[in-house]
Amino acid sequence: MSRTARWVLAIAALQAALVGVYWLVEHQRAPKTDESLGTDPPQHVDMPMPSLTVARRGGSRSELLSPQRRTLVHVWATWCPPCRAELPGLLAVPSQHDVDVIAVTLDQSWDDVDRFLGDMKASDIVLAGSEDVERALGVRTLPVTFLVEADGRLTLRFDGARDWTDKAFVRTYLEERVDGR
Repeated sequence: MSRTARWVLAIAALQAALVGVYWLVEHQRAPKTDESLGTDPPQHVDMPMPSLTVARRGGSRSELLSPQRRTLVHVWATWCPPCRAELPGLLAVPSQHDVDVIAVTLDQSWDDVDRFLGDMKASDIVLAGSEDVERALGVRTLPVTFLVEADGRLTLRFDGARDWTDKAFVRTYLEERVDGR
């Protein structure tokens, strides 16, 4: 084998190795989806809601949340089957309970979101716009929902899809909580 051929082969092998390492890193960094309906109780947390900037329709960027009311911050994606199943029930929560919902999608464009939503009424959906949301909230699986009290403190973390149409579930976690604790 000529010297040039060996160099070409070595460079090709190095490129293949770099592509493999890149794929592994990206694959592990992306949130995993939780295919089962979450039955575990939510995790209790007590921390201030991180300051996060998101992309709104029309391209403007703004603070994710400036709570004055209790808010469910829901992180999801159109490519996540359990997220797609859960979202309609979650978006109906504000009409029945004293809580707002902000759905933060990890999708890269509004096209995918609009295709999924179709005629579904959803006014408070925003694009994460960067990995800051995932990193700041510690998103490891999709979907994940956080209860943020009116004082801006995260108090509950729901990992995995939930049945937001289940009245007993909603009553337990959204109505019967005293002082958000």
